[in-house]
Formats: sequence, structure tokens, C-alpha cells
Amino acid sequence: MFYLKRKIKKCRFKSISPMNGLSIKPRGSKDSHVLSVTICDEEFKNIYIRKQLNKKSSKLCNYLYKFLISEDDSENGVKACLGEIEKAKSIIFNKYKEHMKNELYREFLAKVVLIENEFRDKYLERQYYANLISRAYTSVKPYEEEMEKGRSR
Repeated sequence: MFYLKRKIKKCRFKSISPMNGLSIKPRGSKDSHVLSVTICDEEFKNIYIRKQLNKKSSKLCNYLYKFLISEDDSENGVKACLGEIEKAKSIIFNKYKEHMKNELYREFLAKVVLIENEFRDKYLERQYYANLISRAYTSVKPYEEEMEKGRSR
């Protein structure tokens, strides 16, 4: 636990015991001098982690959706999308695993795996139809009328 000893315009923290919990760096105004906050309560940690992972999964879905509706078929775009999916997996595994309940961990890991599988299926389906259309256009020869010898009109 920590307690705050305040003098005029100065704060000093004294430590009684170390705190174990999820350490976060708040984004706020530049006037704030808070460097990090530690969440110790299990319920608050799970609520905070769920909120953060929902944000990240919705951003990931939007990013993948924008790529799928675009006309970009480059390998770099696909690699970037798969990199984003791997980044989401690593964030769940490295940053939040030790602070999450097992059911919450499995839920979000399953969600990311489902997103990855759907992306691969949709991309392969799009590639299949693009190849099918291109083969159809290349196999059709333009109709040319042969001129026969004889009278012309």
C-alpha cells in the first residue's frame, strides 16, 4: 500500500509494501504528472482488459474489412493484415495473460483465431474469383469475321 504525504505544491510517496497488479500508463492531459497507475482489484482488471481488447479487436476487424473491400491484391497488404493479427495475439499473450481469468483469455484468443480464419477464407475466396474471371476473359477470343473471296457489297 502507498500513502501520500503532501506539503505545499509537493507530493511524496512512501512505500509500505509492494503492489502486485496491472500497471498502466494513463493518457491524459499534459498537465497531469501521473506516470503509471496500478490496478490491483481482480474485477477492475478484468473490466479494463475486456474494454481494451474489445477496442483492439474492433479496430482489427475494421482494418481487415477495409483491406478486403479495397482493390489491393498485393502481397504486402496481406502480410500487413496477418502481421496485425499476430500483433493482437502477442498483446493478449504477453501483456494481459497473467492478469486475466482463464475463460476471458480463451475467449479473446478464440476471437482472434476466428478473425484470422475468416480473413484467410475471404481472401482466398476473393483470389479464386479474381483468377476465375481473368481466365474467363483470356480464354474468350474476340470474334472475327473472315472475309470470303467473292463479291463484296
